[in-house]
Amino acid sequence: MKRYALFSLSKKSKEFVDLARILIDKGFSIIATEGTLRFLKENGINASSTSILTGFQSLMHEKVKTLNQLIHAMILCNRENKEELEQISNVGLIDLIALNFYETSFESLDEFLSSLDIGGRALVNSAIKNFKYVTIIIDEKDCIDIIKEIKEKNEITYETKKKLAIKAFEYLINYEARAFSYFYEKLTNDVSLFLFLKDGIKLKYGENPHQKAYFFKYSTDEQLEYEILKGELSYNNFLDLNRVICLLGDLGENHCAIIKHTSPCGVARGQNAKDAFLKAYSSDPQSAYGGVLGISSIIDKELAEIIYNYFFDLIIAKDFDEEAFKILNKKKKTRLIKVANLGIKLKKGYNIRDVVNGILIQERDLKDIEVHEMKFVSNKKPNQEEIKDALFAWKVVKHVFSNAIVVAKNEMTLGIGSGQPNRFYSTKIALEKASEKANGAVLASDGFFPFRDSIDLAANKGITTIIEPGGSIRDNEIIDAANEHGIALIFTGIRCFRH
Repeated sequence: MKRYALFSLSKKSKEFVDLARILIDKGFSIIATEGTLRFLKENGINASSTSILTGFQSLMHEKVKTLNQLIHAMILCNRENKEELEQISNVGLIDLIALNFYETSFESLDEFLSSLDIGGRALVNSAIKNFKYVTIIIDEKDCIDIIKEIKEKNEITYETKKKLAIKAFEYLINYEARAFSYFYEKLTNDVSLFLFLKDGIKLKYGENPHQKAYFFKYSTDEQLEYEILKGELSYNNFLDLNRVICLLGDLGENHCAIIKHTSPCGVARGQNAKDAFLKAYSSDPQSAYGGVLGISSIIDKELAEIIYNYFFDLIIAKDFDEEAFKILNKKKKTRLIKVANLGIKLKKGYNIRDVVNGILIQERDLKDIEVHEMKFVSNKKPNQEEIKDALFAWKVVKHVFSNAIVVAKNEMTLGIGSGQPNRFYSTKIALEKASEKANGAVLASDGFFPFRDSIDLAANKGITTIIEPGGSIRDNEIIDAANEHGIALIFTGIRCFRH
């Protein structure tokens, strides 16, 4: 009986061409939808349109291409049932499907509906239902292994078909879930969120040894996949890794962040990775010991030799050159993580936390402050260097536990106060850490100042600029205090609490 492979691709690549070529060598006939057919022919593949089988061309501006009774019968046929085989004996069987969906648009409801895939989803469902006989490929990366298997074993094994079917099912579920969430939100003005949890890993323990813990993969930012180069991550390591990725995502490249218990203790921008590290470490050497180091650059041999003299539980970087890895790999208790796009801004997503009898979900705080959005409310206006430091301090304070205060100068943190029951205590801690370096520095606060006591304290330590949300009933009192001390006061108009 004639064997077919059906290709319907939005994401077209050389790997699929190579797959089609070897399938033809093995006696397959290639059929494809219009755009894919052109692509295959341009690359020297002898392929035919699906209309050769169905007897009709695509309809409704190509919205109806593979939604056809015969095509699905050729996929769904039970190869061990003589009656079913006889029904399509004059046509043949579709034993392989290579497809991926068009990108869904979420710009508007009309664009969403227009871009929503129909035929591809039906093909995936049919192939999954009959995966014992039908190979379904949705990822060009899998073509390489399949080609190798065909060459070595002259077939695609059941084990491979099983893995590919699972992968296709996951692809479909993610597509459906994202589409439904958008559709539901647009039609109801409410929120629906799917959590597709897979690849569960049991961790050694949770925050404390008596707590069981697990890690489940939940892909929200594919561009920020991490690779564990050395060691095994604990529950707390995952939390710190997340904080590094989020913080450096706001700051960008050529920054260094040292994290302790998911809160920054030293953050800096440098001319290069070495400069950024030295500045960040000098911010708070005592707290940095045993912490987590994140650098949105590649660590080279020179920097690795410096880092080797310090103890970090986890080192995260865009990459480690060969010599750097050899050096840091010698540190027995230090884990090494590669995040190739470290420093890239996170996508729109959700923060999820459990509470008793419920789950809290909120959008990620991806709000940035631009210079034109700042309100310069005091008599003294900040100069360009102070504005630059204010923007830097604001990005850092967003990642510090409330009440959060950050003192910074030359795009380097000098003192951080966090998690105190009132803002004055956090201000006092941050200024004490900064010590005499606070003179001429900028101070950022994640929330407004309810009283002028923190302003008076900052002035006594030499702070020249303060950036805070504003919005207090005592804002005028705060502005008056800033004017008395000759401090430039900036209101952002938004707060950035982290509880």
